[in-house]
Amino acid sequence: MRVRARAHADAASTEVKQFYYCVANADFMLNDENNEHFPEILRERRRFFKEKGKEQDFWIVPNPAFLDAMPEVKKKIRQPCVAVVTTDKVWNDFVKLRMDRVYKGGVEGAVCDILKSAAPVEADAFEAPKTWTAPYAKYAGGWWHVFEPNGDF
Repeated sequence: MRVRARAHADAASTEVKQFYYCVANADFMLNDENNEHFPEILRERRRFFKEKGKEQDFWIVPNPAFLDAMPEVKKKIRQPCVAVVTTDKVWNDFVKLRMDRVYKGGVEGAVCDILKSAAPVEADAFEAPKTWTAPYAKYAGGWWHVFEPNGDF
């Protein structure tokens, strides 16, 4: 699969690029009932990219290591955290508009440094909600792993 191999190669690249990110508490971004639309946004974008043969330009980075160089930003985000990282500024603005309580920014760096995770977020990291009011079943824990830099895009 050419697209998958290219996405994996990009994650190890030392090429310097401009990246944009939205970062928030991991429980909020990956598990909160109010953000149940978030997995669908990512899945739809992935489907579109596969149909068009486009290379992956967005990732979920658990506990992004690049935040260590930004202590003023890191202290604003409850830990553990997760970032949606992309090279597409317009799509990053879209993600920010679709979600509240996320911090949006940009960073330039080597692909391998920006997509590096300081620690994973495990599939069972969050407590099951006591009540679930959505008219459909909750997504299974770990749904985000496919969008990580070495995921099965």
